[in-house]
Amino acid sequence: MDISTNSHHPQQNPPNLKKRIAKATWSGTFTLIFGLLLAFIRISVDMSPSFMANQVAIIVGVVITISIVLDSRRGWKNLFRADILCLLALYFLTLIEFLYPQPKFDQRLTSEQTIQAIEVLMIGFSGLAIGRHITFFKPAPPEWLDFGNIPDKTLFRIFCISAFLAYFYILMSVDFNPVKVIESLLGSRFAVPWGRGKLGDWRVFLSELKLFTYVIPPLTGIIWNRRQSFRLWQIFLVMFVFVFTLFYGFSGGTRNVLAAYIATFMAAYFLTLQSPTLIKLLIPTAIMGYAMVFATRHMLGFREMGIINYLATAAYASEKVQDTLSVDYNLWSIGLLVDAFPNKHDFLGLELLFVFLTKPIPRVLWPDKPEGLSTSIEQVVGADGWTVSATYIGESYMMGGIFAVILVSICLGILANWWSRTAAFHTTGYGIVVNALGFFTAAISMRSLIVFTTSMLPIVGLIFIAKTFPGLLGVKRLRYQYQRK
Repeated sequence: MDISTNSHHPQQNPPNLKKRIAKATWSGTFTLIFGLLLAFIRISVDMSPSFMANQVAIIVGVVITISIVLDSRRGWKNLFRADILCLLALYFLTLIEFLYPQPKFDQRLTSEQTIQAIEVLMIGFSGLAIGRHITFFKPAPPEWLDFGNIPDKTLFRIFCISAFLAYFYILMSVDFNPVKVIESLLGSRFAVPWGRGKLGDWRVFLSELKLFTYVIPPLTGIIWNRRQSFRLWQIFLVMFVFVFTLFYGFSGGTRNVLAAYIATFMAAYFLTLQSPTLIKLLIPTAIMGYAMVFATRHMLGFREMGIINYLATAAYASEKVQDTLSVDYNLWSIGLLVDAFPNKHDFLGLELLFVFLTKPIPRVLWPDKPEGLSTSIEQVVGADGWTVSATYIGESYMMGGIFAVILVSICLGILANWWSRTAAFHTTGYGIVVNALGFFTAAISMRSLIVFTTSMLPIVGLIFIAKTFPGLLGVKRLRYQYQRK
């Protein structure tokens, strides 16, 4: 009997527990760091910025792949780690677009600024790679991450609760008219009725419930793998809500949101996959990979005008959309930040951490909460009326230069390592969902530290429900403890 799917209790002595704990290999890390060093020393000021970034993108992409292959020698499940997702997310945000021609990049940065940006980026990659080998925290989850009392039969109930919380405010904003929801999603993302103002008001409590949309994809992955335990109509409802959630993320034009949905779905799907075969691995990976590439190409094009106008004006066929791949030009913003701090602006120090840590606190509870940084990224790069991302690399540099980049990168690597190692102890679907949401936090924190704390709210919500209202999930309180060697 498969105890993970048919019992209320996890195994007391999981077999080969050490082999089940996912961790990076030193051979993979040495290969990665060597490749990062090689990528940096091969560039020179005589190269154009776009060609320089292209060469680095190729080399770093190759060595990350080799590093992952080396890690796979411990088994394919050893690849489901938050640190790998961090590396891939950072590569996607900063370098993948330079695998395609980017002639306009040469007008944005000088060669000197590009070299500085690449140097800081390589240091960030190296910090993540080294930090993932540091194990300050025990791999076994503490009591507050212990979900052994929640059987898998409650997964559908959890799914329904999460879907209700995620879309309640959206439906309330349109008088519970689903047609208006679709019409709004097809329009500009800034004109949706459920949008919130810059500073927010009492409705922020309800609007933040949309974070529960991030719970839906991992639950879908688990329920699909264990679909024999559910009725046909339940599977149909789960897939319908999941597809709608993907459309909701796509229509918003924010690629990191859609990427998070896909990443958490894939993480939960692979972690609960029974009898894995090449078809079960490659088909969903190919479908989701193509969906993300397709979305990346088009989401920037329609998020201002909306999908309806995007299709009506045939903007999708424009040269701008068809000829290249555009992400965020984060390397450009990193280059300008490195050039500006501390030459033109003082380092922000702990101010940046304070703003980020207090981000989840609603302004209605703290009217005097800081509105933002004293020196914003937009102010430095000259962005007027639009937001700019610089990944956590740029934000860390604003805080304290290269030293801050090293420190933050290592800390993120340590946290990613710990979260990945706890996955071996999650034997119930509920625990795997919580773990998969940690993968989402790891990935999205690469884009910005400011969302690190807010992205943790769904995890906190699930933990709160499980520990405070177990009856809501149809289970009784039960404490147990693994026998550890």
